[in-house]
Amino acid sequence: MFLLTYQPPREEKAMIKGCKELYTAIAMLKEASREKGKNLQMPGDGRYQPKELKAFLGYDQWAAWLIIVEWFWMKTLATIGVMPREDADLLTDELLSVLLLGITTTLQDAKEKEKGINHDILALLALMRLYLPEQLHRWLHFCGTSYDIINTAYALQLKVLFEEVFMSKLRELDELWRGKIAENASVLQPGRTHLQTALPVTVGFWLANLHNRFVSCSRKAASLAGEIPGKFSGAVGTSASQRALIKSKKGEKVLMEMLGLPVAKISTQITPPEGMARFYHELVLLSGALANLGEDTRILQSSQFGEIISDSSSSSAMSHKKANPIAAENVSGMHVTVIAEFLKVSMTLVSDLQRDLRWSNVMRSYSAIAVYVFQQILTAERLLKSMQVDTDRCKENFDQQGNVVVAELLHLFLQREGLPEAHHFVNKEVMPRTPSGVDLLSTVEHFEKDSAFAPISVEMLANLKSSDVVAYLKSPEKYIGDAIVISKREAKNKL
Repeated sequence: MFLLTYQPPREEKAMIKGCKELYTAIAMLKEASREKGKNLQMPGDGRYQPKELKAFLGYDQWAAWLIIVEWFWMKTLATIGVMPREDADLLTDELLSVLLLGITTTLQDAKEKEKGINHDILALLALMRLYLPEQLHRWLHFCGTSYDIINTAYALQLKVLFEEVFMSKLRELDELWRGKIAENASVLQPGRTHLQTALPVTVGFWLANLHNRFVSCSRKAASLAGEIPGKFSGAVGTSASQRALIKSKKGEKVLMEMLGLPVAKISTQITPPEGMARFYHELVLLSGALANLGEDTRILQSSQFGEIISDSSSSSAMSHKKANPIAAENVSGMHVTVIAEFLKVSMTLVSDLQRDLRWSNVMRSYSAIAVYVFQQILTAERLLKSMQVDTDRCKENFDQQGNVVVAELLHLFLQREGLPEAHHFVNKEVMPRTPSGVDLLSTVEHFEKDSAFAPISVEMLANLKSSDVVAYLKSPEKYIGDAIVISKREAKNKL
């Protein structure tokens, strides 16, 4: 038997909501996961089983979450004056540790199959009674229904999982990402639209755009993780048994305060599904931002571009082959798996009348979304750690078409000067006459007496030559607007 008094770090105290006893319960839950012989397989492919999540999402740990909710409901009964003091005194940390150590989901499954049970929560209660003093038996699950426990356990599980595991890893990735942005804030890179060379940017600017999405989704997911409601309102959501047998109407509110969860404003036998669906959907969006990083890196790492070098590559082919961008491809491809898992959530929003059981089996594997997204985070971290930029290749790629990418600037200047159809003129007359390595201004000057260039007046040409535009036409790499400023600003956008 073990007994821990959990003291969260200062920053964690501000982040995790709930009573102090909840901290101890979560510490016990994590410690119980270290017991030999536990089945800690998580939903999803066995290939992707991040060890950081197993204490929270491992199969045999699910019973622990249910036990914690049942336990704090008994604590609630004591708090609101239903349970006598002498019974409440039996609710010790030592007893909770015994329950968390002694009961697993595997044992719960076996108990469920015994004659006369055939119900997962009834099986759990039967196991808990083996350890609880007899005086507490009458208070176990008092006025509760199975989904008071299950829905609340799901909400608590996701809140604690995100606060204790996801946020710390997301912050590590954020710090690494911002470092890469700052390091490459001024490194020239060809901008690309439709995979074609466009206006110049910087490597930092490319990474900054993706990072901004990553941070936005991470912050929103953190917020939504704390908005998934719990409930303790009975079989159809009316709290009928509590109103008949308990004087206080504060039971549900007190329980959720202990667990640090919001109370569902209204419920049937289950909580409204939108809270959990929104949280998981935000994980899908977070996955999308990471996937975009992977996809872009995959492209830029290809032999055609060669602007990114990464050690997180491998090849099973002959040694003369280029290394496969395996980390980038894994980060990108995992997004499809995340979307596929989210379909389960999207397709189970409907529950007939006050409750049916069609989706209870589907809900058991919702957390595969969290497993896959966390795996994606780990792989993205590996990708960024090994990412190097080939600055020479970036410059070389830009120089191949750099002379003509500032055509936009030329046509806008001529448009402002009053040239009709300036865009058409630059696109059809100037650019076809501009050989590689020659700037657009030189072309205009060379062909200024050509009949095709007749629309450009002497005054327009004089204004062009004396304007600030000349510097950009002669040195297109300077036409980067606020790319560096934006990069440096995003490098300070700390999660």
